[in-house]
Amino acid sequence: MASSLLNNVLFYVFGALAVVLALMAVTSTRILRAAVYLMGVLILTAGFYMLLGAEFLAGVQVLVYVGGIVVLLVFAVMLTHSLELLDGTPKFERKLLSASAAILFLMVSVGSFLSMPITLSSTPGAMAGATKEIGRKLLDNGAQGYVLPFELISALLLAALIGGIVIARKTPHADSQGGCR
Repeated sequence: MASSLLNNVLFYVFGALAVVLALMAVTSTRILRAAVYLMGVLILTAGFYMLLGAEFLAGVQVLVYVGGIVVLLVFAVMLTHSLELLDGTPKFERKLLSASAAILFLMVSVGSFLSMPITLSSTPGAMAGATKEIGRKLLDNGAQGYVLPFELISALLLAALIGGIVIARKTPHADSQGGCR
């Protein structure tokens, strides 16, 4: 009983924090702060997975999204920080279009959530075997394994990061080096 009460309290705390951080992420005028707020939302999402007993998904959430995507976003922002990229305040029409799209997305999400039947599993350990099987497939390099795609994605992300560094690197002007490069 106490565990159920604690899970409910944590769910509402995580939910409230996630909504606040998500609102801060989309309303922040500074992109680096928005990325940090997004990181907080993604970490809280991993907390939701932990409450559901899906520790593997929580780990993947932290590794892939927080450790990969957000860090890559922060590097991209820091490397390409330019005054040319700064935009003024958006026009009213653009704000209205954004708000309409957000409200439409909310209505579709709530509608689909309410139309789906939700059933609770009576066996809490049913996911343990599936998690073990997922882990084996992720580490298998055979025909049914996923090691090669993960290695290719890591090489692609590394190449993108190196490319971003090369593009964003400030090169000195030719006249400061005595006329030759």
